[in-house]
Amino acid sequence: MADIDGRWAIEVATLVGSRRFDLTLTTVGTSLTGTAVGPTGLIPIRSGTAAGDRAEFVLDMVAPLPTSLVFALQVRGDRLTGTAQSGPFPPSNVLGTRTG
Repeated sequence: MADIDGRWAIEVATLVGSRRFDLTLTTVGTSLTGTAVGPTGLIPIRSGTAAGDRAEFVLDMVAPLPTSLVFALQVRGDRLTGTAQSGPFPPSNVLGTRTG
């Protein structure tokens, strides 16, 4: 099991520019919980799972438009890579680094 617990700084490359989030993640078994702090403030993580070196969760954004971002990430040491998908739009690349 990859150790995803801790704090992460991630960048999501969206169609409207890069978005930064500071994540705090905690696993219990295969359940993943935590929060993200982004441009619109604190967002709780929803539907989080972790298995092996992979993690998935949802962030429900309220601004600039209400939407859900579905994250699929892979952990390699102190780095994260993966995608964030919002509705019918193409997936956005995600890169992250452990900060704590």
